[in-house]
Order: sequence, then C-alpha cells, then structure tokens
Amino acid sequence: MQLKTLSLAVALAAGMALVPAAEAVALKAQQSAAAPASAAAEEGAILSVAGVLPAATLQMTDEPGLWFKDPTDGDALVVVKPGDAVLIKMTDVNAEHTITSLIWQPGAKDFPVDQEKPSTSSVTAKFDKPGLYVFTCKVHPYMFGAVVVDDPNTPGLDIGSEIQLVTGAKVPTTSDIAKRLLRTFFVVTTPSLWRDYSKPTWEVKLPDIPLNLGGQQISLSALSVSMPNETFNPKVPGVGEVWVNTQFEKIAGKTKFGSATQVDAATWKIKKKVKGIETNMNHPHNMWTDVAYRYIYQTEWFDKRLTTFDRDKGTIYSVVTVGQDPSHVMTRPGTDVLYVAINGEERVAKLSPGANHNLLGAINLGPHTGPHGHWIGDDGKYLVTPNALAGSVSVVDLDSEQVTTIPTGAVIPIAVGMTPDGSRAYVTNLLGSPPLLSTMSVIDLKTKKKIQDIDLAQDYDPISGETKGPAYGLLPIQTPVSPDGKYVVTANTLSATISILDTATGKVIKQLPADPGAHGVEYGFKKGGGYYAYVASKFSNALIVVDMDTLEIAGKILLADPNDPQITGLNGYGGQGVLPLPIAMHGWLKETLKLKGSGQLSPEVEGWLKELTPQQQGM
Repeated sequence: MQLKTLSLAVALAAGMALVPAAEAVALKAQQSAAAPASAAAEEGAILSVAGVLPAATLQMTDEPGLWFKDPTDGDALVVVKPGDAVLIKMTDVNAEHTITSLIWQPGAKDFPVDQEKPSTSSVTAKFDKPGLYVFTCKVHPYMFGAVVVDDPNTPGLDIGSEIQLVTGAKVPTTSDIAKRLLRTFFVVTTPSLWRDYSKPTWEVKLPDIPLNLGGQQISLSALSVSMPNETFNPKVPGVGEVWVNTQFEKIAGKTKFGSATQVDAATWKIKKKVKGIETNMNHPHNMWTDVAYRYIYQTEWFDKRLTTFDRDKGTIYSVVTVGQDPSHVMTRPGTDVLYVAINGEERVAKLSPGANHNLLGAINLGPHTGPHGHWIGDDGKYLVTPNALAGSVSVVDLDSEQVTTIPTGAVIPIAVGMTPDGSRAYVTNLLGSPPLLSTMSVIDLKTKKKIQDIDLAQDYDPISGETKGPAYGLLPIQTPVSPDGKYVVTANTLSATISILDTATGKVIKQLPADPGAHGVEYGFKKGGGYYAYVASKFSNALIVVDMDTLEIAGKILLADPNDPQITGLNGYGGQGVLPLPIAMHGWLKETLKLKGSGQLSPEVEGWLKELTPQQQGM
C-alpha cells in the first residue's frame, strides 16, 4: 500500500516542500488507512449515521482561520478513507451556526449536507466517494473546513475529477475556478498565508503535495502565488475618520477576537483601537452611529450582542443581547432608531437610540430567512434585507412595518445598497443565481419586484480562467450605491476584485484589484469635493481607498499597529464593517447638519462639517 503525503500544519508553517512520498511519514493519510473507524471516535460522539462511529472530528470554533478544526493537530482539514465517517461538532462557540456542504463529489451518497437553520447540533457524515468535500456555515460563509476522502491504492491525494458546488454547478478539478477555490481554502484557513502589508511581498507558498485530479496529477505547490506589497496614502486627504472592524485581531485579556480600528482620514494614521477587553467583545462585524456621532453601535456577529461605545474615548456604555448572530446595524433617518439584522434568526430587532437601549420590538421576516447586510433608504421609508438562508429579499415599510418578500432564486443573498432616490435596491448574492456563478439582483422598490440579475462574472471563463472585460467579480459581498447615485461599488471576496457598476446602464464598467477576502465597502468625503470608497478585506491588513472621481485606487492604509502591546496576533486583520464619518449618505447627513452650532456636536465634528462643500452637503 502506497502511503500519501499530507502534513499541512508543519509544511505550511515552515513554508517548505515536503520530502518525497516514498520517504515521508504520511501522518494523516497513514492513520486513515491503518486505523479502524472506531479508533478515532470520541467518547459521546453523536451518531447521525446509524451504527457508524466517526474516524475523525472537525470542531467548529470562533478562532479565526480555524473555524473548523481537527482537535488532534489544529488543521482545518482531515483525511479519511472511503467508507469512513467524520463528526462535525460545535465546541467553543457563542452563537449558532449551520453545517452546510459548499463543495462535494457529484453522486456522493447522502450529499449535500445542510442544516436548514442555525443551531448547535452536530453532524456525522459518511463518505463513500474519494475526493474533496468542503463545509461552511451559511450564516458565516467564510468558515471553512474540509474532508479529503483518499483511496490509499491510488497515487496522490484524491481530490476527484470533478466537484459540485452548492450553486448546482459541476466543474472539473482541473478548471481555473476549482483551483482558485482550492487555493482560497488554504489561504483562508492558514493565517500565516494572509496578506501582510508590513512585509515587502505577499507569498503564498503551498507545500509540494501530489494531488490526484481524477487521474491527472499536479502538485499543490503549483497553486502558490507571490506579489509585491505597497502601502501609500491618497494624495488628497479625506474628511473626518474611518472606522474598520478588524474582526480577527487577537488581544491580550480576551478569549474572543476583534476590534474596531479608528483611522484619521486627514493624516491616514490610526487614532485608536476599541477592543472591548472588559466585555470580551466577540467578532465585531459592522457599525453605525447616532445623529451626533457620540456613539458607535457595534454588532458582535459570532455572538448575540450589540455593544455601544463612546466614539471619542472608546468607553463601552452598554452591551445588549439582541439575538443569534447580529450582523449589521443602521439607524433610521429622522428617528435615530436602531435596526439590527439578526442573521441567525428571522427578524430585525428595533432599539431605542443613545448610550443604553430599550428593545422597541422586532420585525419578523418569515421562517428561516437569516437577514444579513440590510439597508435603509435616505428617506427612511423602506428597509431592505437580503435573506441569506431563504434566497429572498424582504422590503419593509418602516411606517406600517408591512413586509413584502421577493424570492430571487439566489444562493446566500448577503448585502444591499439603495439608490438615493429610493427607487432601486441592489442585492449581492454571495454564491450567485443558478446557473450564473456571481450575481447582483436589482429590485424595483415601487413595484417590489426583481427586475434583473446582473452577472458580475460575465467576462470570466471559469474553466480556462480567461477574462475578456471588466465583469470579473466572484463571491460579491458589500455593495453600497454612491451618495450621488452614479455607481455601485462591490467587494468580491474570491476574485479579490472591486467591481464598479454604472447605475445608468446596469453594466460593470471597471474592475480594480483588491485583497484576499475583500468584504466591506462604504463611502466617505474627499477634501475639496467628491468621495472616496473604502474597501476592507478579511485576509489582508490594509484598507483600500478608491477615488470615485477617477475610479482608481488612491491609497492603501496599513491597519496593523505594531506599537500596540495588547495585540498578540493577527494585527490589523479581519477587515469587514466600514464606517466613515461624517456619514456621506444624505438621509443621515442632513440630520447631522441640522445640529450645527446647537452645542450638541463636539468641536471635532463641527470642524468636519465645515470642511464639506455645498455639493457634498447635498445643496
């Protein structure tokens, strides 16, 4: 029996190729081939396959990168043989998740695996076909864990000749999209491979492990990449400041992760990081503020809480339990009432404004909806939610709280942007609208109907990898409409690109390079007129600044603070929510402008407002 080579934890940490397979101690595959299924079974294992004990375990955790973790060695991947089962269970988590197949082998028995709604339940999956199987959580869809089912009698580690995606598409493992997904899996689950702008070069060095793609053999090292790093400030300063949720930072005194990083837009320097040490703030995901910019409202996405802290001092005022996996928070223009999307449930929570909150009620969107990145129009009339678990969009009339649900046929609708006049909503679908791979749905808010699916990847050939135009966006996430209504800027997490769509034509007119895990987008003011779009990335520690006048990258700002002794790891990483202040959207800005000279604004905020041009103020 030929032994297979797989010792990823050692190889990736060392950045070295492994010795030839014939001479190697092939730890995981050897254990898989030699051990009976019951040998690795844990006491008290949950049997969701009758009479089958698992040969390996993946534990779901809150730990960045290792959200699915083999408890024996800490890898996000386990290797078993055909006929084996794997237990997937939740351990050190503060909120509910789903265990869902993202990639599997076509024709595999009892696949795909999916939990209809978030829970803390475990799954035992049995594998009959050799090849690659990747799992995720539909609420937190960058949580990755993988099982390789390896036939010890074939050369190389079995990946399979074809993979099936959750979208329904089947693609050869020799295709560009399959190789891109495989590389992304290793980058996402290996923090040492994240893009570190404090170094001159980004190196993704994968080990020399032979892979069997259904008879064709390649080395995993062939998927390695290298590119130069450079940070630079925009030539024109911004107005105010930019908050970024550096969601993955490891901080002394906390068992959970993440901070809110405050950047001065005039100097492009970090002002402070709010870490929530005293409350163990857990994966801060998205932020908003009150009309006077006194408070920052912060969701804890891997938890059940909304935290409110002082924008100037960083002092935490309150921590309120709002529900499972709160993702985004916004206020309604004119009332300042908070609306929090409860991503692990089926509702939007409604809270009073200020330092401390009263629960004012909730808007129920229907069973198993899982609202994520909602948006409220400038006029405060409609709230629109992308329902990640239901493949739909809900339009809520905020006066009557009547809900209209629009099926879109999409897989994980994840974020919404709205035109300033409230006529249309743009909804990104993380995994597309089958058969299209990467889409944005356009909703007419007057008729409350979907009028179009825009193919964000229409210029990309998923087999060859060839691109023929600017529409090359894979796995789109945040997608706000610019304050002047001209553009939609979308962060694409898989292709690491930024798509710019012209709202007049409905076409992607520009593609810009981004960073791995591109995620958050929001607009801020440029000094002297115009806007910047700020793009944050999960697996990079830089903030990208896009000039909306030239539609070019104007700067890259390092979010790591090497002089902060409290940050013990992943410095500056996990960029997701972005909140520039002053808020550039006119529905909110006009309410703040009403307070000028009233004594309710700090001198700093008064100074920011004085810098705005009449056009920026909406005059």
